[in-house]
Amino acid sequence: MSSTLQQSTQRWKPQCIYQILTDRFAFSDEDHPKAPSTGRMYLGGTWRGIARKLDYIQDLGCTAIWISPIVKNIEDVTGYGQGYHGYWAQDLLDVNPHFGTKQDLIDLVQQVHDRNMLCMVDIVVNHMAHAGSGEIDYSKYRPFKSEADYHPRRYVQNYDDTIDCETGWLGDDTVGLLDIRTEEPRVQAFFQDWIRDLVQTYHFDGLRIDTVKHVHREFYPPFIEASKVFTFGEVFHGDPRYVGDYLQYMPSSINYPLYYQIRKAFAQLPRISMKEFYDKAVLEARAYIPDTTILGNFIENHDVPRILSMTSDSSLLLNTLVALMYLDGIPIVFQGQEQMFVGGDDPENRNALWSSHYDTTHFMFSVLSKMIHVRQSLIRKFPEFCNTLSRCLYLDNHNYVFERPGCIVCLCNGGSNSVFKFPVTVSVEQGSVARFMDIWTEEIFEAAPSSPSTLNLIVDAGLPKVLVHLSSIPR
Repeated sequence: MSSTLQQSTQRWKPQCIYQILTDRFAFSDEDHPKAPSTGRMYLGGTWRGIARKLDYIQDLGCTAIWISPIVKNIEDVTGYGQGYHGYWAQDLLDVNPHFGTKQDLIDLVQQVHDRNMLCMVDIVVNHMAHAGSGEIDYSKYRPFKSEADYHPRRYVQNYDDTIDCETGWLGDDTVGLLDIRTEEPRVQAFFQDWIRDLVQTYHFDGLRIDTVKHVHREFYPPFIEASKVFTFGEVFHGDPRYVGDYLQYMPSSINYPLYYQIRKAFAQLPRISMKEFYDKAVLEARAYIPDTTILGNFIENHDVPRILSMTSDSSLLLNTLVALMYLDGIPIVFQGQEQMFVGGDDPENRNALWSSHYDTTHFMFSVLSKMIHVRQSLIRKFPEFCNTLSRCLYLDNHNYVFERPGCIVCLCNGGSNSVFKFPVTVSVEQGSVARFMDIWTEEIFEAAPSSPSTLNLIVDAGLPKVLVHLSSIPR
């Protein structure tokens, strides 16, 4: 990895990212809270709308945004609706007119930078899109206008088979995704020039690459080097061995291994024990992934159901959010989490944010904002926070307590009807007293040097705990 890429990667480690579906975030001119907010058609969100609502994102505490793909999509109305999400490309050399103009996008990124925030863009290098099962007019695509630019029309059957994934088409006869021959040198050369130009034109700070496991791996290193910016890959797989293999080819990945373990521990029934969670989500991940502090952690996104569609227990929900913010890695908040959106599978997990009235007084907005601001305060106080792996302090079937620089965090999956009490051993320098404050209750905990030094924790109603050194509490 070049020094420029390494520097870009380090810039992203302290961030808290807000993921935006452009079409579903905000209108250009003013709020229209009663406008349609769900379905599979374009609803009207734009880049100017995002720029208009940057205060909302900053009030939440997020320091970076990730926007959905920007290129022109097919205009067909299909059995799956329209390409409002941005993943059905037709023209890689033009922007999506539904979202605005090239200048609107340049202005958005500039306004993000004016706030000392970063901007990541979602990109697709694997495929273009075709509506229906009929004959394909290859001439309408740019720049890949020939049938020879694509693998033969055959849909992926086995998502665990590398060759099938890399040469087969995604989708089906409703919307087929034409699989680009990314193994071809001329295709690679185009994409390297394309990403270099895209980053330089709009001044993006990072990339999220869609459908990573459907492109042969050797494509990525020169492509990412050409971009000169930090890159998350979407390796849609729950096995850290599988994800770790791709991290030989790119700096980072969206953290699906952690996502699935959080889902099993806090959202699905029967819930796995916290001991199993620790073994799978922490120890096994570290065994196969070179650096878990650089992964993109999430509990909701546009491809998976929202947590509240799987559990209505508020204690379990709060635990997933604490895990998102304080486990090793870069937290990603998907628009609507802060408003407790409940949607299940696509498209219900993609409902437009304007239905919430952008309510900054909402309970969950306040809770998430506090967690994000405390995390950012810890990063300022302890520069090693983002590079230091968490250390387990206590573990049983329902509770997992770990230490990060400046804080002690307790996760509990017992649910809102559970109560636990247990001692936690902590390290205290000789001649000093360690004082922590629970960021929710503002209760003070003290540990003096002894053998051992202990904090006696009471987990009431299954609620998580975030105990922060008094010196690190944001003022």
